Amino acid sequence: MKAEERMLAQAASRLTVQDFQYLQGHGMLLQAGAETQKPSHLQEAVSGPETISGEASSQDKADFQVRKKRKRCSRKHAWPEPGTILEADYFGTRYEAEVIQEGRFKSGKALRILSGPAAGQVYHSLSGAMLAATENQRQEQGLGRRGVSNGWTFWMKGQTNAKRT
Repeated sequence: MKAEERMLAQAASRLTVQDFQYLQGHGMLLQAGAETQKPSHLQEAVSGPETISGEASSQDKADFQVRKKRKRCSRKHAWPEPGTILEADYFGTRYEAEVIQEGRFKSGKALRILSGPAAGQVYHSLSGAMLAATENQRQEQGLGRRGVSNGWTFWMKGQTNAKRT
């Protein structure tokens, strides 16, 4: 087995079900018997609609603009209201964070971690807070980034701070 094949096999052995679902959902897995080449969306990111001769048809230009516009449109998430407590369970450990008002960030909101080794730290993204909150646990248990790929799915709404006792 070549060194590249061994490295690929090691990387594949670390993938989780969620990793495969993500790859499949984003069209990154090849079907059986498919040619191995860069997916078209990766090729387009590097180059525009130009052909080898440097010219492109008007249809190619129009198609490229549609793909370019579609690529920029990302799913918008709505932050919970300030004071909302977010909770997460990660491999048996419970984490809590609170949404706070923070004017220096684009969203105007941030997440303050309330429990664990990262308690008191403030992050402008749910994903950043997720990674910080679970960092020690992931290192101690050798988990890598297993189960922490998206802060919007990691954190669950708990209750508002006003309702806590």
